Amino acid sequence: MEKITIYHTNDIHSQLSYWPRIAHYLTQEKQRLMNKKETVFVFDDGDAIDRVHPLTEATDGKAIAELLHDGAYDAVTIGNNEGVGNTKAQLNDLYSEARYEVVVSNLKDKETNSRPDWAREIVLLETNGRHTFALVGLTIPLPMSYDSLGWNVEDPFHVLDELIRSYRNKVDGFILLSHLGLPTDREIAERYPEVLIIMGGNTHHLLPEGEMIEGTLIAGAGKFGTHIGKITLEYGKDNQILMTAEVIDVRSQVDPVPDEHVDMNELYRIGNRMLEHEVLGELNHPLNKEQVAEPNLISLTLAAMTSLSETNIAVVNTGLFLESLPKGLINRRQLHEALPHPMRVVEVSMNGNSLKRLLNQMEQQREKLKILPVKGYGFRGKIFGDLYFQGIKKNKENIYINEKELDKNRQYKLITVDYFLYVPFFPELQAQTSVRMISPGLLRTIVGNYIAHQTSNLLDERKESS
Repeated sequence: MEKITIYHTNDIHSQLSYWPRIAHYLTQEKQRLMNKKETVFVFDDGDAIDRVHPLTEATDGKAIAELLHDGAYDAVTIGNNEGVGNTKAQLNDLYSEARYEVVVSNLKDKETNSRPDWAREIVLLETNGRHTFALVGLTIPLPMSYDSLGWNVEDPFHVLDELIRSYRNKVDGFILLSHLGLPTDREIAERYPEVLIIMGGNTHHLLPEGEMIEGTLIAGAGKFGTHIGKITLEYGKDNQILMTAEVIDVRSQVDPVPDEHVDMNELYRIGNRMLEHEVLGELNHPLNKEQVAEPNLISLTLAAMTSLSETNIAVVNTGLFLESLPKGLINRRQLHEALPHPMRVVEVSMNGNSLKRLLNQMEQQREKLKILPVKGYGFRGKIFGDLYFQGIKKNKENIYINEKELDKNRQYKLITVDYFLYVPFFPELQAQTSVRMISPGLLRTIVGNYIAHQTSNLLDERKESS
């Protein structure tokens, strides 16, 4: 007879309102069960980090990676916010001081074709009753984003095939930390009876009692730290195993910690102060977030995007722009508040026919998208907004690219944000195969660098004129 308890979180996204009570609860429960000589593990399924929080932005996520120590975590995997919300160098440094295991079974360095030093392919978990489990971590494959950042993210089913083949005779079962989404978790449960438990994230699913599929227990604890997942495994006679899942509502079932909101607000202020100290450049006129006059923040962003490519045509959605920039010195806090999205800029090559179909798709949906509430895929605004173009004009009869009528047989390169490749609005764009990320920096980093460069040019002109 043996009882094993697993606590798990997922998709906290740097939402720290309830973090002190989460950390205190996990630490206390872990110690309580250990004092009873029971086996207990604490895991996170990814997207603990989100650059929407100023402290996460200011520290490249390391402040959140450090905070996880307060929750007595044994192991974590990464989500897309850790994986593609950071440059390669930032991700390689993210867990440099971690005292918990980081298990990512399907990520390799493109240059070396080996796993990064900070990640484990698999972790063997030993229980007090001498049962052994193989802990696997799988993150969602986003090949275009990972590839451009220097990573090879492998197919999770291929990885599971290999790991199960290698370890099935060495362990009592497999436990999966999944940042693949609930539909994929269900498919894994149907295909792999060796996987006993799947703790899932990415799709923010909350499963109050879990789901049992083909003998595999699937669990999910929602999003933003409102719930903690709890799984219990009990071994009975003849090594029969009973598995149950539940969720603990942190808002109502976990006692608050004294001054928790004061402490978390202070972390927010610390992050903002750090960002304020990094001045990017100076604007000699304000940049409005709306298209009320030229120049504005939208047109400057398009200019910054196309400055990294040979092409001059680009498109963004106005919902990306959440705050205006004032005249004068501009710091990272202001830019972070204006463009909080973890998005990158891509160059899509297509022929004139494809570009025409794409622009027609955009025009057909334009009015609907102006007021459409959207979320996910890195978008941190509220509505999609209008479409704003550079180098593209369209009337009822013709499309003009840089003042010349579109040539159906010519190859064009269009600059946009990677978000456009994931949302379901533009199938013609998603059908394109020639896509490259033009900078490892996020959109706001590109805009900040552009402002700094423009400021540098202005200073040079002032020196010359004097």
